[in-house]
Amino acid sequence: MTRHHRRLLFAVAAVALSVPLRAVVAQGARTCEVEIDRTGGVGRQITVTGGWIHHYGNGGIWAHCIRQITNWYSDSVAWYQERDRFDMVGNMLFRDESVELTADRASYFLSDERLEAYGNAVLRNLKTGSVLRGPNLVYRRAVEGVRDTSEWVATRRPTIEYRSGLDSADTEPYVIVADRVRLLGEHTAHAVGTVTIDRSDFTARSDSAVLNTDVGAGTLVGHAGVTGGDSSSYSLNGRVIEYRLDDNALTWAQAEGGADATSDDWRIVADTNRLQRGNAWGSDSVPARAMSVKNRITADSLVIEAPGQELSAVRGIGNARATSKRDSVDNDVDWVVGDTVVARFDSTASGRRALVRLDAVGNARAHYRVYPEGRPPGALPDISYSRGDRIIALFANEQVRRVDIIGQTDGVYLEAPRGREPS
Repeated sequence: MTRHHRRLLFAVAAVALSVPLRAVVAQGARTCEVEIDRTGGVGRQITVTGGWIHHYGNGGIWAHCIRQITNWYSDSVAWYQERDRFDMVGNMLFRDESVELTADRASYFLSDERLEAYGNAVLRNLKTGSVLRGPNLVYRRAVEGVRDTSEWVATRRPTIEYRSGLDSADTEPYVIVADRVRLLGEHTAHAVGTVTIDRSDFTARSDSAVLNTDVGAGTLVGHAGVTGGDSSSYSLNGRVIEYRLDDNALTWAQAEGGADATSDDWRIVADTNRLQRGNAWGSDSVPARAMSVKNRITADSLVIEAPGQELSAVRGIGNARATSKRDSVDNDVDWVVGDTVVARFDSTASGRRALVRLDAVGNARAHYRVYPEGRPPGALPDISYSRGDRIIALFANEQVRRVDIIGQTDGVYLEAPRGREPS
């Protein structure tokens, strides 16, 4: 359609807007053709330099795109022909098959199917139930011939109540706040700049983040941290954290770069760290290590098993070493080393997770103190040093109660002098 023909079409819009009229702008098959359905005021049309037409209307305008599922309202409108732009000012409401958007004002770039909203913008995704609130946003519609996937971009720290679908409308959303947020399609969110993600069971922070509820996974990058809420008491920190979701709940997380995982009873530090069942890898400068008040495990890498965020086992692989103390003020330690060391844990009567078994395999050695029954309090312990293909140490009440040595074995047992107390 030539510019001359488009001018003739807009000449129809020069009449008073007290009756319904059609203002059609065609720019190829991709362009929205605007039809004004109803109005409560009047309009005027002017011609500017170059012969382009500007059209204005007020009193409340209702309109839609012909052959598209759209409708919108605003107190007043302005159409700029050379810019292919339709402005809506005052109490703007826009709705299509995917979203409902309200704002103080907006500009619709018809050939690009792009809607820019400003001032108290609120966008509701009609397919997923997600809600975005912020001072401004850009909505790029999914329209055949223009783009396959819809996109929303908001800046100046918008807040998003993010859901994965209408079937999750009754579930708690993830609340995302960032300097800039981009939502792509129905399932992917990108956030940049002091990002926070909050829910009652899950809190995260990072410099940037990606969340994909379609595949149930996400990534936090830069000063990343994850903290459990509700009854889950854990935190995971690192340069990068990857996590997985199942039914919108956090089920797995891995941190890389100065990784540090902490629970009520344990702290696990490594170059790379995983929560749930996963690995912790050390480096030349930062060996993988798991620590509690009384126990410590170090190795080239660690495998941590923590179903339901309860530590059940730590497996040290490569130069593995496990130590334990009688209490927090004990300066001496019992220790077991081996190519692989597996520490297993169970709950005490008080609900704490305590060491119940150590299993060392491959070049295994053990050094531990023995306190025979009947020996008076404060007496020196006996010392046992053992070597074997495999060593199993069993604990009760957080003390060594039995040690089994398997395969080629040797060692030494030193009895403490009787009647002497430690200096």
